[in-house]
Amino acid sequence: MRYLTAVILCLVLPGIQPADAGGNQDAARLVLVTPQASYEVTSQEHGIRTRHYKNSGALLATTQWPLQFRIESDSAVGFVAKRALNDEREALVLTDPDECLNLNSLVDDLMLTTFDFECAGTVEDELYVEVQTEKHDTFGVFDNDTTGNSSIRARLIDDEASAPAPRNTPYLKLFDGKTKAVGPKTGGRPDPAATKPDELDGYGYGADDDLSSLVLMADVGGARVFDTDFNLTPGVIRNLAGFVNTVSAVDLNGQDNTTVTAYMHILAGVFEPIALIDTAVSDPSLDGFEYALRVDSGPVTGINLDEPIPPVAESGSANAFYDELLSQYYPAYVQVRAVVVNGEAPDYIHDMNGDGEYTALDVALAGYELVTNEVSVGLTLTHENLLSEAPDSKCPPRTLIHTDLDGDMDRGELPECLLTSGSTRKRRVPR
Repeated sequence: MRYLTAVILCLVLPGIQPADAGGNQDAARLVLVTPQASYEVTSQEHGIRTRHYKNSGALLATTQWPLQFRIESDSAVGFVAKRALNDEREALVLTDPDECLNLNSLVDDLMLTTFDFECAGTVEDELYVEVQTEKHDTFGVFDNDTTGNSSIRARLIDDEASAPAPRNTPYLKLFDGKTKAVGPKTGGRPDPAATKPDELDGYGYGADDDLSSLVLMADVGGARVFDTDFNLTPGVIRNLAGFVNTVSAVDLNGQDNTTVTAYMHILAGVFEPIALIDTAVSDPSLDGFEYALRVDSGPVTGINLDEPIPPVAESGSANAFYDELLSQYYPAYVQVRAVVVNGEAPDYIHDMNGDGEYTALDVALAGYELVTNEVSVGLTLTHENLLSEAPDSKCPPRTLIHTDLDGDMDRGELPECLLTSGSTRKRRVPR
């Protein structure tokens, strides 16, 4: 049952349990809903409980599939909200040992003196998930500015390429000297001429404005931090939670759980490696190779292809070339991990223990309090172009950048992308 008193909305549920001294991960459970796993195992290391979802034999395209997480609690206190002018903060309170709601950290950026005047002066002992339901966020579509964390939404506006590192948007320097945002489309680009307001779309790299407690990690593509020359900044990645499209909540389901569900429709570039290609190689170190390739800030390597670059891109002449080129670095394996923290999640995850991986342990070592277990799933992805039998010429993927890799000021040629003719296209099921 919900009730509204002044500015506080609270759903009271039975069975309130305080967090264990060594395990606030028990405050709620995090579950991977989709893609469905073939089986699941649980491990515990350094006090971090991880649910490993195994996708044996599964193969996903790089785009157009669902990633869905569910937060479950059978002992949550309830949902609370507070509004200040046009800003609102909402949360699912997981525990409240003193039974007096003092969530000042939820509203401290709104210049409010307290969350609940009746609890003023008490210690903030609650654990909570900052969450507001959201119908749909996507790139370039103005977000509802009456819900969600306005401070986080403002950070989801793309930084300029000239902004100091680390930026919330990855950029690369192109052959003509200009810079280009790479990776998935994020929208929310600032207008350099200031002729229109910034597009507050609530979508992009960083914590999510509607499920601000979620941490989503994958060391791939634009989630990594690199400079405009593609040189990697080691030991840090971007939080991918800002790509959550919808957030929904159930007060009490048929299994006596309060749930929050986050859904992502995976678009091109989110889990794709970024590749640079040079089709005119003259560096002596690359003798014997026609082309140079650099994938995800790795070393420049020479490659040869059986399929030549077609003189023109028409009637599918570029398809075999691009298929062979993409096959040089696909299928790609991506490890995805997620965890939920108390309050607001970080925009960046640092490799705090220096083991070369990004896990919930790194989040905890950075000072964030975990309120769920970690989930982990290994995904094998192949590019959608490799699954499509198209008579029209395929476009180079947005994550393939044509540039000069050997410093000879010559990048060669690549087939241009032509408009489709309306021919029937077939897409085969991956086997």
